[in-house]
Amino acid sequence: MRDGLVRAVVLVVTVSLTLVLLPIAINVGTGGTAPAFLEPYVGWAWPLIGVLWVVAIVTALLEVRNRRLPVVSSRSADQPRNRTNALAHIDRYLSERQAGSLASRTRIALALEEHPDAVVRPYDLLVQPLDREPRRVPNEADIANVFDELQDSMLILGAPGAGKTTLLLELARNLAGQAHADDSLPIPVLLDLAGWNTQSAHQSDDDPSDSALLAGFVRWLLYELNDRYGVPAPVGRTWLRDGRFALLLDGLDEINEPDRAKLAPVLEELRHNYLVGPIAVTCRTHDYERLPHQLSLYGAVHIRPLTRQQVLDYFAAVGSALDGARVAIEQDDELWDLVNSPLMLNVMVLAYRGRAPEDVLAGGVADQRRELFDTYICEVLARNRKTGRQYDAKTAVRRLWCLAWWTRSRAGDRTAVPRWMTPNGWFGLSLPDVDYLTHAVCLPALFTGLSAGATLVMIAQYGALAGLAVAGATLLLVHLRPHSWQRLTGNTPDRGLLFAVVLLSSTVVTVLVTVAALGLVELLTAKVALIVEAVVIAGSYAVEFVIFHDNSRRLLLGARLALVVAASWITLSLGDATAFASGVAIALLVAQGIRMVKSLATDHLPATPDKGWRMDPWVGGGVVAAFIVAVALGADLASPQLAAFIGILIGTVAAKPWRRRPPVLAGPLSRLLHDSLLRWTGYLPWHRRAFLRYAADRYVLAHTGHGEYAFIHLLVRDHLAECVPDELAAKVDRRIAERAARR
Repeated sequence: MRDGLVRAVVLVVTVSLTLVLLPIAINVGTGGTAPAFLEPYVGWAWPLIGVLWVVAIVTALLEVRNRRLPVVSSRSADQPRNRTNALAHIDRYLSERQAGSLASRTRIALALEEHPDAVVRPYDLLVQPLDREPRRVPNEADIANVFDELQDSMLILGAPGAGKTTLLLELARNLAGQAHADDSLPIPVLLDLAGWNTQSAHQSDDDPSDSALLAGFVRWLLYELNDRYGVPAPVGRTWLRDGRFALLLDGLDEINEPDRAKLAPVLEELRHNYLVGPIAVTCRTHDYERLPHQLSLYGAVHIRPLTRQQVLDYFAAVGSALDGARVAIEQDDELWDLVNSPLMLNVMVLAYRGRAPEDVLAGGVADQRRELFDTYICEVLARNRKTGRQYDAKTAVRRLWCLAWWTRSRAGDRTAVPRWMTPNGWFGLSLPDVDYLTHAVCLPALFTGLSAGATLVMIAQYGALAGLAVAGATLLLVHLRPHSWQRLTGNTPDRGLLFAVVLLSSTVVTVLVTVAALGLVELLTAKVALIVEAVVIAGSYAVEFVIFHDNSRRLLLGARLALVVAASWITLSLGDATAFASGVAIALLVAQGIRMVKSLATDHLPATPDKGWRMDPWVGGGVVAAFIVAVALGADLASPQLAAFIGILIGTVAAKPWRRRPPVLAGPLSRLLHDSLLRWTGYLPWHRRAFLRYAADRYVLAHTGHGEYAFIHLLVRDHLAECVPDELAAKVDRRIAERAARR
């Protein structure tokens, strides 16, 4: 759904721009004229239209490709093909989820036992059951039969990696097969509870009879049905009310801990307000036992740990390919305590599959869980796979570590790999390489580009005097406190190319913004532009007067405002109003830009202004470069525009109080900078989808849906999040060298 929204926005924007530009281009081509502010760029109209049409066509093709599956219509919930189309989406999702799981590699029968005391059965409120002791489920009974015996209302408990999600997937596939054969049966929908939280309030489309808690849960459920299975919210609400869904809720323990206890009352209210069909919930045993309220379901099953005989029988069935794993487990009794779940068995199989017993013994046996997971990661990354792109060990491990760290620490769904790492500033993630590049490379380059771009434009438009005024303003504003940058020591990563990229980008952006500002002033006329600037300045000073209660501070602000008003009045009575308004606009933009750059690196490191970098030389260098470029381009340095000069000075003085408040765009730009530097240093992939496919092919991630990936298991994610990336990468390199030496 998110991808579809992005494609829709791109399509609308490109078509809209094309419809605006096409008449202008045709008018000019037939002898007409373009608007005055677009005349310098008329030659670019047709190339730009061509680019926009290419973007629109590619976007439309992507949308068509994405629509290959049948669509569930939102016009009527009872439309005959809606059920069939929804089941097609569910089949695809379950197939992708099953194919991407470790369970698809190792099929082993799980032993179950009933735990009736783990839930509050609805009939227990009227009749006290005589037998509440655990009862072993026959080995030949599959999960669908167990679910049926428990009246389609079941809790699945187990240790981490015991196979809870595997059983739920198996149950979903069985129920989907039954739903295909019988139209009266409910449609199974597998949903990850990790994405639900209780921080919501009533909205206009909620059922008024639902509490705020239930309304938020239903809203989340409808969003997941639309996003994952293509069931529109109106259809989903109708089907939910009519009992046409079998709700399979995975991972109660993955809900944020403060919200876990609220699931029981939410499900109870859901049962009263809606016709709830079959329902199954999974949870780790330890986390479930800590809940203050048990779920109201008809039964519970607990997945028993694997026995030694089950593991040995599996090794015998596979044959000599697992001789290395068999030797490892025979040589160390502690491994028996670890390999007690399907996950750990899979980890061991992938870590030691195909390795000779003597090779395993020579390299030492992993005698702890961390070492076993290290062996697993080293082995799966060292093997060659058929993927489009290959990555060196350092890059691969760094990226997996960063994705695991962020996935585990972020709020909300802590299972799926996030598409964008944007919500929490610098994410609490401070890395020496990234911090150094931020303070020693990006900040100087940004200041240099800002000063050079603004100075160059003002020289070209109003001469050397205006350029000197901008140069002086940038030097003054950069030099004044607060200083957010720091001098960092340690390794100095390669920085020349990054400095050039940031410098060029910031210069181009500054030139475009300042040119646009000058064009806007001319388009609005000087009078309107001055009114807008006066309102902006007056509003900022009014806020300052409200915030500060210090009379001396207010007196200083009043004096500064009086100076701005008086100087503006005198200049307007003597000089060019357009040049003056342009100078004020550029000064305000430069001040805002410098404030924004100063705020980019302050939200993840403690302030030590006495040890900061000196940015003045960089600003001065940008100014000198701007003058050299202006002379080379033939600018008239002697153009006497005193009004523009004074406008820049007045705008700089007027903008001074703004430094006490963070810029509006500082947060998003700070996140963009950090996100880009994580990619530059190898902690995040530039081409996200290619790397996720690479990791999924090596059984570190699992493909869970269209464009969606999750870690193969939470234990794997947690291990990667807690590792030291470069140390683990060195182990992977050694394993690669060992494999190469044997060839």
